[in-house]
Amino acid sequence: MHLMELSERSSAISMVHKARKNGLPFWNKKRDDRDQMVIAFEAYQQLSSVTIRPMTAISALNTIYEDICTSAHQKRAAMILLPFHKHQRVDGSLESLGHSLQEVNQRVLRHSPCSAGILIDRGFGGTTQVSASEVSYKIVVPFFGGSDDMEALAYGIRMAEHPGIMLTVLKFVPASGKTLLTLEGHDTNVIRVENDKNSNSEADSEIFFSEFVQLAAKKLQDSVTHEERVVESKADVVAALKSMSKSNLFLVGRTPPIAPLLISTDTPELGPVGSFLASSNFSNTPSVLVIQHYYPNGNPHPFVEEEENEVTDDGTDTLV
Repeated sequence: MHLMELSERSSAISMVHKARKNGLPFWNKKRDDRDQMVIAFEAYQQLSSVTIRPMTAISALNTIYEDICTSAHQKRAAMILLPFHKHQRVDGSLESLGHSLQEVNQRVLRHSPCSAGILIDRGFGGTTQVSASEVSYKIVVPFFGGSDDMEALAYGIRMAEHPGIMLTVLKFVPASGKTLLTLEGHDTNVIRVENDKNSNSEADSEIFFSEFVQLAAKKLQDSVTHEERVVESKADVVAALKSMSKSNLFLVGRTPPIAPLLISTDTPELGPVGSFLASSNFSNTPSVLVIQHYYPNGNPHPFVEEEENEVTDDGTDTLV
């Protein structure tokens, strides 16, 4: 979905007369002016085996999350992938594109009707089209436990089915007598993330990880490696993560049951591990995908009920 901010520019004003009568944000699915971003999506479809159904959403930034969540609900999407509100500069630092975009991501996470992820792109995939047979990526999943980590690992397993993907899973285990939430060096004044949805999932995490080990041994032994890291402090966790900094991509759960790795952060939507991986304290090489498992205590209901949809000859959706 190509997101466009509704502004006072004539190109945006020309869309106002097409808005729904109830005043809610409008999906510009039938395009007369041929959106260049959508053209790029369609070109990618022609070069790959991926089926793409592009659409353009036009609304004010403070309500565009409604378009995203409603469309995901309507299409019964399994996951929403969002771009991080910061992009990487030539010198490797991350530059913010605006607090409004950060709020869009936070609102989508809060209202998403399915799992959702935020991608911190540090050049993952490069700038040129690569054929499927030439893909060669190293992906890391730090596994602390909890529903978000399980979702991240499940996503990694799917990716590891591609012969060009090597997946490494690091399972972090606290030293005897400790827990991941009370690691040595934890500052009680740091920003904490919500862990209520992980409170009863320790046993589930162990079962899930055991099943993953069995699957890896039977079907993915050539593309998956896994190991346990016993940690006594946050420094141990940081050292383990930095040892994998030459990888292409980290898949990490948003709210794993672990103490935050940074004293403070301006990106609470990334969680305790994602915030560290996206910070200058880590590395400017690997991209990071922070994943939040669908949380039913959020708002699963659509913001807009559409009466009927048709698929046009060009494969796009048209609101009727």
